[in-house]
Amino acid sequence: MDNTQFDKMMQGMFQGMAELRESQAKSQAKADLESQKLREFQAETSLQIRESQAKTDLQLRESQAKADFESQKLRELQAETSLQLRESQAKADFEFQKLRELQAETSLQIRESQAKTDLQLRELERKLTHVGEILGSIGINTGLFAERLFASSFQKNPVLGGIRYNIVRCNVRDGNGKTEYDILLINGSSVAIVEVKYKAHPKDIEDLLEKKVAAFRSSHREYAGHKLYLALATTVSNDELVQKAGEAGIYLLSQEGQHVELLSGEVRTF
Repeated sequence: MDNTQFDKMMQGMFQGMAELRESQAKSQAKADLESQKLREFQAETSLQIRESQAKTDLQLRESQAKADFESQKLRELQAETSLQLRESQAKADFEFQKLRELQAETSLQIRESQAKTDLQLRELERKLTHVGEILGSIGINTGLFAERLFASSFQKNPVLGGIRYNIVRCNVRDGNGKTEYDILLINGSSVAIVEVKYKAHPKDIEDLLEKKVAAFRSSHREYAGHKLYLALATTVSNDELVQKAGEAGIYLLSQEGQHVELLSGEVRTF
């Protein structure tokens, strides 16, 4: 190889190396540019991440602070509610204790009042029994008094409704002893049943009509052909009694002195 060829070869080699270095420089410059851009992007990204992290941290701290505040309020509310519940329970226990005491006191008062009432009732019952005995005795005495009064009057003057009777019988009983007639006035054609009451009532007229007539006709057949009259004799009378006796067609008698006074009007036979 001559020198010219060698020089060309060396020149070509140097040129190749220069081109290689140039290419490497361009590649290095491009790589450096890309690396710079990457570092800038990394720096920007890192900044954004730090800013985002800082913002997130701030939001987290604010949220935590808010949560802590709400939690504190909740604890305070729970404490207040618990206090109110304890106070309410204490008040309820106090009121319930007062109620039990009041119930116990009321129950005691009721028992004492009931005992007092029972005592008063027993005393009243005793008094009423005594009064009843007295009134019963008075009733018997007044009844006997009225019977004797009218019996004495008829024995002295055996006339009823203008009819004179020649027999006066007192306290006559049927043969079976179930029915008693206070006074019977008898003559040859008439019989008068006189029921005597100290203080007569309209019901006595009903009893006289419903019981005494049938009983007398059944047990005293010897007077089957006699006219039968009814009379109610009483020491105490009133307008209602007079009206009822008049409607029933019986005599109503009242005692004045020693005379029998006829208070009712029209009478009928039975």
